[in-house]
Amino acid sequence: MDTQKYSVMKRIISLLVALALAVGVFVQSANAQVTVTGSTGANATYTTLKLAFDAINTNTNQNGNNIVITITASTTETASASLTGQATNAWTSLKIYPTTTGLSISGNLALPLIDLSGADNVTIDGRVNQTGNADLIITNTSTANTAGTSTIRFISGAINNTVKYCTIKGSEMVPNVNAPAAGSGVILFSTTTDLLGGNSNNTIDHNNITCAADANRPLNAIYSLGTLSYDNVTNTISNNNIYNFLNTGKASNGICLASNTSAWTISDNNFYETTPFTATYVNSTYHGYYVIYINNTGVNYTVSGNYIGGSAADHTGTWTKTGSANMFMGIYVDADISTASNLQGNTISNINWTNTLNIAWYGIWVNRGAFNIGTTSANIIGAATGTGSITVNTTGGNSSSTLVYGMVISGNIVNCQNNIIGSITSTCTDGTKAAGITGIYITATTPTVRNNTIGSTTTANSINATSASTASTQNVYGIDDWAYGASTISGNTIANLSNGTTNTTGVLAGINYSGSAIASTVSSNFIRSLSATGSGSTAGVYGIKIVQGATT
Repeated sequence: MDTQKYSVMKRIISLLVALALAVGVFVQSANAQVTVTGSTGANATYTTLKLAFDAINTNTNQNGNNIVITITASTTETASASLTGQATNAWTSLKIYPTTTGLSISGNLALPLIDLSGADNVTIDGRVNQTGNADLIITNTSTANTAGTSTIRFISGAINNTVKYCTIKGSEMVPNVNAPAAGSGVILFSTTTDLLGGNSNNTIDHNNITCAADANRPLNAIYSLGTLSYDNVTNTISNNNIYNFLNTGKASNGICLASNTSAWTISDNNFYETTPFTATYVNSTYHGYYVIYINNTGVNYTVSGNYIGGSAADHTGTWTKTGSANMFMGIYVDADISTASNLQGNTISNINWTNTLNIAWYGIWVNRGAFNIGTTSANIIGAATGTGSITVNTTGGNSSSTLVYGMVISGNIVNCQNNIIGSITSTCTDGTKAAGITGIYITATTPTVRNNTIGSTTTANSINATSASTASTQNVYGIDDWAYGASTISGNTIANLSNGTTNTTGVLAGINYSGSAIASTVSSNFIRSLSATGSGSTAGVYGIKIVQGATT
């Protein structure tokens, strides 16, 4: 035998074997982005999360299984990854997490990217091997004008699920300028006909929630719209960083809870804008921005420990907004009266807000329902010391008297105690127009407003309306009470309020009482350091001004 030919042939065979092995490894790698273990009939590797979900859905007997889905490489989803619930023989738990850093699940779908459709006891954990910090990125880049478009959706009775430590991005654009509650959110809690209830007892915790692209910001970062008789209830939104979430040209929200949504907990989240934000809405009126917007007939909400403002999760920097006319609402809750909702320990500060029209800025507004506000932990609007923690600027455009409201209390039964409202400045580039400030504005039925601090005990001009307001009435009130029932206003500290108007019709009052109720009580309030600072100002200055009604 020719040894030289044998040697060449041997080398060729060796190369072919090596090539075959390499191809095998490549093929295995290409099909190993998602691995399922612990299931019945679906244990394998898949190229997408959708295919892994499909395999689990097909094998309906998962009774008692603890299923694990590991993400070992990034996936691009070309269709919605829908995991369906199993009425019988369901898994005990199903966990999804990455095994290495820097991975993503992404797609461009006019549908939910990940759809938990009646699925229960699912945990999506974005930490590598379930330890450390948020790592996995989940993104739907779609800008489709389609209701239901979302990055993660809960629908058809999805219960007891958790999404945590992920970065979740979306850019849906539902075509409704002034009513963004139209059915989409980066995270969406949708409808159901599940006889066991709505999409409930789910937790969204320690995530980063933001836009997929700055040019196509969402209308809702988190949105819920349940089904009549099947409310989405007792869900928890906690410890998330929600940022760069307002749409530049349309009304939009951070968290929006619409109809058939009840008893949620929204706690310890940070809401901020990382860079100066320019609104571009073009109209003769305005559109509104709500950070936390609860607008339905639910009950028993807890909104606590949230921080609204700044330019980073550590509360540093300033949230700066310029551009068109935009109402700002930090926290708005409209609820039922049967079980009181609680607003405790929230902070709204480090905000510089500029409008082209004199459109109002609101810190907290409760409308209808029963509320405890600050009774266990003070809400802070601005700061207790210093000046300009909140600065609201207008270039004019109309002559509206009041530009800034710390709190508006319009509920039925409201107990408002221990809150701090101060370090607020308003300006108007048109010196003929007003830019008034009210610490607490009351139109509630039976309000109790007690032991709040409005202004500052140490800082001069803590609440300061700076416009000369030569042609308009500019008022500054610590508390402005127009209640429809008997009010109790007692033990409040109101100090260092200033009104820069030069107009004789302007008023500066610690407490302005215009209610019509019999037997209201205004007592033991401490009011001092009220100053009309406009050059030659003849504005009226009052500790307590009673316009009408009866008090004791």
